[in-house]
Amino acid sequence: MDKLEFLSDNKNSNLRNRQLKQQRDIIRHLSKSPFPLSIPEISEYIKTSVPTGTKLTKELLKNNYILAEGKKETDNGRRPTTYALNTDKFYVVGVEILEKFLHASIVRIDLDTVYQAKNRKFILSDTPECLDEITRFIQSTIKESGIQADQIIGVGIGMTGGVNRQRESIKFFNFDDNSLKQYLENKLSLPIILDNDTRAIGIAEQVLGIAKGVENVLVIKVSRNLGLSIILNRKTIVGGTGLAGNFAHIRFKEGERLCNCGKTGCIGTEVAGDALKKDLIEALQNGERSLYFQLDKIDTYQYHDILDAVLKGDALAFKILHDQGDKLGQALGNMVNLLNPDLIVIVGEFVMVKDFLIDAIRIGIRKTALLEPLTTCKIEASTLGRYLSSKAGACMLLKACDMIEY
Repeated sequence: MDKLEFLSDNKNSNLRNRQLKQQRDIIRHLSKSPFPLSIPEISEYIKTSVPTGTKLTKELLKNNYILAEGKKETDNGRRPTTYALNTDKFYVVGVEILEKFLHASIVRIDLDTVYQAKNRKFILSDTPECLDEITRFIQSTIKESGIQADQIIGVGIGMTGGVNRQRESIKFFNFDDNSLKQYLENKLSLPIILDNDTRAIGIAEQVLGIAKGVENVLVIKVSRNLGLSIILNRKTIVGGTGLAGNFAHIRFKEGERLCNCGKTGCIGTEVAGDALKKDLIEALQNGERSLYFQLDKIDTYQYHDILDAVLKGDALAFKILHDQGDKLGQALGNMVNLLNPDLIVIVGEFVMVKDFLIDAIRIGIRKTALLEPLTTCKIEASTLGRYLSSKAGACMLLKACDMIEY
């Protein structure tokens, strides 16, 4: 029952037999159940007889995939044994691939992170050497975690940039007739799920965060760049080719800053980390003053330094952050008019200055949003922390396996 073939529900399914599918369904059901289940309850769920359910359950018990948890309380008669998933037999690797950051987590099926690794010296480039570096990083993370390969269901990867419906990166690693997904599946001998990092975070917010149970949500990632996950009626919107959510390229204003798409005026040139540093440079060039920043040292600063300065009370840092929040709010006001979300969740590195940023967003959003949809839309910062995307990749894979509630 190699990795239980959780990702095989498609036309190319290679499930060996019906019994394996039933055992997989038992494990899926137990993974989402808040309490242990008896054999009659398990049999009812998989629509089989109690004798067949008993046989399937006993085999899973023998292989240590499930555990006997005790007796079920009943009003009369014999008390049946109940069973729960053995969480120590099921792990997922979550990976985050950003422009200048590589992060991996080993996550147990109960979503407890058991091991993490970070590479802050990583530089993303579309080269075989970079692909080898990513592969070695994932392999070493698995090895150093001490988790056996046969306990790992698969790898969920959230990465920067566009990812299409075929789970292929638009920009990176499509050489030698192999996509990133195909290449890693061959190298790691594990199923791979790949998507844009912000969409992965959106799933994590549905599973673990303040978006859980909310029907219509916009998840806005504000880090080095801008990202958007659109969740409508609890479904993540991917679009015709998988590229829905290119929020950073919404036309915002006439401007001189050239976007990486080749156009000017995109909101991504006005908001987020790269834009924040450009705003700082322009402010210092115009003679504005700061306790923490000097123009002749500008090359030594990162956008994180500006966020830190906001927390330290630097007036210039606060001013440019506030201006960005106002602009972001104006852009989000248009999205509120278009999609009528119940909740907007701010995620990413800028969560560290969430109170200042959200105050500014609320000012800007009132300039463009209609009153009625805005009245019912909450704006909140994520409670899951800044370094979420690797665990988000794990959540994404478990969702694909139908092993978590969201």
